[in-house]
Amino acid sequence: MTESIHFADLSNINILVFDQDLSVLRSIKRSLQKLQANVFVVNSIADAYQLINQEYLHAILSETELKQGNVYDLLKRFRSKHPNGLFFLMAENVSENIKSEAKEQAVNQVFKKPVNISTFSTALKPPVNTDDKSVSTLDPLTTLLRPYLIFRSPVMRQRLMMLPRMASTAHSILITGETGTGKEMVARAIHGLSGYNQGPFIALNCGAIPENLIEGELFGHEKGAFTGALATKKGKFELAQDGTLLLDEMGEMPLLLQARLLRVLEEKQFYRVGGEKPIDVNVRIVAATQVELEKAVENGLFREDLYYRLNILRVHIPALRERTDDIPLLAWHFLERAFAEINRRKPYPSLSRETIHILKQLEWKGNVRELRNMITRLAVLLPLNTSQITPDYLAAYFPEKVIQPSGHFQTSFKNIKTADYQEIVNTDQDPNIIEVKSYHHDENESINIPLGTSMRDAEDLLIKATLHFTKGNRTKAAKLLGIGLRTIRRKINEPK
Repeated sequence: MTESIHFADLSNINILVFDQDLSVLRSIKRSLQKLQANVFVVNSIADAYQLINQEYLHAILSETELKQGNVYDLLKRFRSKHPNGLFFLMAENVSENIKSEAKEQAVNQVFKKPVNISTFSTALKPPVNTDDKSVSTLDPLTTLLRPYLIFRSPVMRQRLMMLPRMASTAHSILITGETGTGKEMVARAIHGLSGYNQGPFIALNCGAIPENLIEGELFGHEKGAFTGALATKKGKFELAQDGTLLLDEMGEMPLLLQARLLRVLEEKQFYRVGGEKPIDVNVRIVAATQVELEKAVENGLFREDLYYRLNILRVHIPALRERTDDIPLLAWHFLERAFAEINRRKPYPSLSRETIHILKQLEWKGNVRELRNMITRLAVLLPLNTSQITPDYLAAYFPEKVIQPSGHFQTSFKNIKTADYQEIVNTDQDPNIIEVKSYHHDENESINIPLGTSMRDAEDLLIKATLHFTKGNRTKAAKLLGIGLRTIRRKINEPK
């Protein structure tokens, strides 16, 4: 009888594979990507260190013999950045000396080459055993919340650390944070981790419903309660029975309705509009707001007694600008989801390091929602033959995120670490002119692009000027512009 082989699902797990043999890297990467892992491959110690500093990594799989550097120095650097990370070794010959030293250095496991991917995937993500109280060596909080929230930043971890304990109670929870930060997803996590998770999750946006209709939306109405009430209608409280009711934009709720809500929270029963019979209710209330309720109370716009009733437990979700370390994970998550929705075939295009750097530098006024919408748009517009998403796609599809109406270039490509690079700045002479300087060691020349120039015309000017400087060498021009050779060829051959 053939033994069945188990492959763990490695969704959202980031793995760095280090080997000096490119064929080994290709083979392992291909196998792990089939298990939905996010895989980074490197064949130099310098690239490995750079990725450890730039990316959030759950695990590293490295060969033991390095031409440059020491594998245990790599381990120390990794653990200093990612204390909960898993570190694995692979070797052609797993000797007793290798196993002994690996154990001393707290290596999680040593594999013999070629690595058995089934065994490795199980070591990465052990199967859940309900009789076993042990937890995965991957961060248990991020693992627990992964179905709802994607994060790795210390600030998010700090804010969400007590969320499972809060969810396990029956108390009301107040979620605060700017628009687009993911308050509803936090509410869904609370529901999923609570004793109410067998009941429904119902959400009501208090700011999106006219004041004269919101009472009926919350409590329902009886037939004939008012003109047009042709049938009895259940409200959100009834629909959420034995589950969770999210009152979003709670700060927008009218004062009269606040008083009635407080009574329901205290007495655990309510009346439909036009009804005479009380209805018992068992509902977990989660309220969310971007309004500072303390100030609203001071200004007489929010009832103080209701504020204290809702503010028993509180979670504040930071803005995306405070958790930029989460942007690579979020971007890849939204990208994968968008590609799946449009039925794009795998393997999906990857985000280049330069693109990730730019995404982390952008201003996200709409927070996670804006990032999600931008990445979705990018996935839909991306050419089918694209293998890597480079900065030129951002510039082409999102000019509003690059050159602002004020003439301020919000994110330039000057931080891309190449020997030669371009810098885009405002000139002192005229605030309506953007100067594009190309630096080549001690030489420099520049061109001026007036504001109002279309993105396509600006691209043409940049490409022509760079080709002139490189004396027609397209490879050098592509490098200076930070785009691929194929891209520059396509741009040149596009009909004008």
